[in-house]
Amino acid sequence: MSSRHWARSLVAVPAAVLCAVGRAIRTFVVAGRWFVLAGWIALAVAAVVVPSPGNGGGSTADVGGLLPPGSEAVAVQERSLELFRVPVLSETSVVVHDPEGLDPLTRADVALWALAHVQAQLEGTAPPSGEQVVAAVPIPTSDPETAVTYLYVSGGTSLAEATALARQYANHFDIDPSVRTYVTGFTPARVAQAEYLSSRLLVFELATLVLIAVVVALTFRSLVAPVVVLFVAGLGYVVGVHVLDAAASALGFALPDELRPLTAALLIGVVTDYCVLFFSSFRRQLDRGLDRHEAARRVVLTEGPIVAVAGVTVAAGTAALLVADFALFRAFGPALSLTVVVGLVVSLTLVPAVLAVLGARLFAPSRAGGRTLDRSAGPATRWLARALSGRRGALAGLVLGVGVLVPGALPLSDMQLGVSFTTALPDDDPVRVGAQVLEDTGVRGVTAPTEVILEGEGVSAQRDALTRFQEELAALPGVAEVLGPAQNPLPEEYGIVFSTDGDAARFIVVFDSDPLAAPAIADLRQLQDRVDTLVAEAGVEDVTVGVTGQTAVAAELAAITRAELGRVVIAVLLVELVILALFLRAILAPLVLLLLSALGVATALGLTVVVFQVLLGEPGLTFYVPFATAVLLLALGSDYLVFVVGAIWEQAARRPLAQAIAVALPATARAVSAAGLILAATFAMVAIIPLSTFRQIAFTMAVGLLIDTFLTRPVLTPAALTLLGRAGGWPGDRIRTTDARTGAEEQSGLLEQEAERSRESSAVQATVGGGAR
Repeated sequence: MSSRHWARSLVAVPAAVLCAVGRAIRTFVVAGRWFVLAGWIALAVAAVVVPSPGNGGGSTADVGGLLPPGSEAVAVQERSLELFRVPVLSETSVVVHDPEGLDPLTRADVALWALAHVQAQLEGTAPPSGEQVVAAVPIPTSDPETAVTYLYVSGGTSLAEATALARQYANHFDIDPSVRTYVTGFTPARVAQAEYLSSRLLVFELATLVLIAVVVALTFRSLVAPVVVLFVAGLGYVVGVHVLDAAASALGFALPDELRPLTAALLIGVVTDYCVLFFSSFRRQLDRGLDRHEAARRVVLTEGPIVAVAGVTVAAGTAALLVADFALFRAFGPALSLTVVVGLVVSLTLVPAVLAVLGARLFAPSRAGGRTLDRSAGPATRWLARALSGRRGALAGLVLGVGVLVPGALPLSDMQLGVSFTTALPDDDPVRVGAQVLEDTGVRGVTAPTEVILEGEGVSAQRDALTRFQEELAALPGVAEVLGPAQNPLPEEYGIVFSTDGDAARFIVVFDSDPLAAPAIADLRQLQDRVDTLVAEAGVEDVTVGVTGQTAVAAELAAITRAELGRVVIAVLLVELVILALFLRAILAPLVLLLLSALGVATALGLTVVVFQVLLGEPGLTFYVPFATAVLLLALGSDYLVFVVGAIWEQAARRPLAQAIAVALPATARAVSAAGLILAATFAMVAIIPLSTFRQIAFTMAVGLLIDTFLTRPVLTPAALTLLGRAGGWPGDRIRTTDARTGAEEQSGLLEQEAERSRESSAVQATVGGGAR
């Protein structure tokens, strides 16, 4: 058997399966429409009434917990806890600040208040409650206006309770009206983010639904259509949230809090897009004389397979996240994939059932509701389709399109990644204000200093060399101050600067910027690159060097993200290539089109870098933003590829490629553009959550979807197909080409022929359906 016949046989099986499933769904959802409606309502009621099994979500207990096993930073941190009696890696800090300078009594109070808590623990006089401050360590700084105390809480204390305990601790200093106290650090920032998410998530969901209702009402000039979309999306969302929680509990994957807005936007956007396509097709079937039941069947017959393939494409693309080694990123895979699956199922079952029930009432009160999407595109779109169907126009379109995208993608090379939860907070948030106070005084990094540990037999005896090493550390770029042996002139080792056996010394490095943001990460990498040289130059002998701290953890997370991003993007592209190759029965065209989609994604990320890093002056992007958005944009781009290229391929089965493009693009332009705009607007609403991270996501997704909708699909896709010609259909032979240009009159005639053919097909279907009834 030849390779071509083998390839045809390979793709014939999935096609046959899809056809069989489609016939079953078409029969069931229309004939059993009331059962479908009752079933979805029952599922939604059950999702509300039945307690959630738990979603495994919430916030990570510590920044080191974000890292996979084998982390060098975590290993050195654990070694530090073994060597030294007093830890300095705290995730909660209390800042006491007086712009006029702290007086001696206040400074003494800071030390005594901390000592009182430590003594209470040592003497057993602390309250027996399980959640309490077990240690408080004042950290000396060079700033006369500010005092910082690290707090440590009992094991098992939640992040929220730890923050509440810190605020209670800080309230002690409120008796002095000139003193301001702040609770800041990793833990309070995580709690603040969770509070913003919790308080704004419902607002985001309601605002998104209102936006969708308005857009659908204007699109179809109907008051009923938006209600149906809200009904379908609402039921799907309620059921989807419960399904995700149940799946997370059963399969053991986490649902980070940060995923909630993404899954909400994805499900609402996908369901709305599919509703728009179904409604538009339903309007056409009614106009061609079919009754509501047969029109609904026809919608499932004509649009169902395309929607199914598109949904599977998005679900499979997001599921490719499972190839990530990083558990946090793997958790995104099943959550996003299941969200799409729920949206697809509710669209393929509930929407046709509602159509069969409502009929033409869906478009009330306008008799012409939905016909704006059915009309062929205007003169500009028709001209563009004709131009891109010729090789000269296609080459010009491809060069211009790529010429626009490439410059936008170039800033991606300057992308900086950080893990700062504090920087993402609003400017007036108390946690952010406390961090800003430290930054203004030049010791921003004191909330999460970096530990440099020198370990070697009798190293504490090398006092002069250690002091020189400390001075060299302090001279590094980005270092505000260093605490170490120079501040410990006594010969005894108390387990603070030196280990009690004298075989280890540590240096507390305070950076002058946010310790979890990109600038501090860059400063740390420079320190790591030079530390061995500095040790040698200082004359410290026979020691090993370890570096740890939250900045070291953030640096590892940024490095992991960059490595994982490349691997996962390749996996997503391979998955999408397989699905599109099976759907189109070709390999070369899907490959080229996916690469063009990837260029559009790179441009969206590059523009995000320009807006947030350059124009807004933020230190970098949150580490998971490029990861999540790149995967979603690639998957959703493949979704639109199915609609656009599927229409071209269908036309190419009957006419040469140039004519197929000239007919298919105008016929699908309005519906695909409307769907793309709706999805972009849905993700843009994520910016309602007042956290920089979600505004980065909203911007990237909205810009990426707009690029895909108005440049990649209508320009680059037909241009690439025209230039590929017959080769685009390899290994099949469905593509035929011709040197003849498609003129305006010929294009109009072809569009009219296609409309007439569709009307005749519907008339036959109506006759057959009527006979069957």
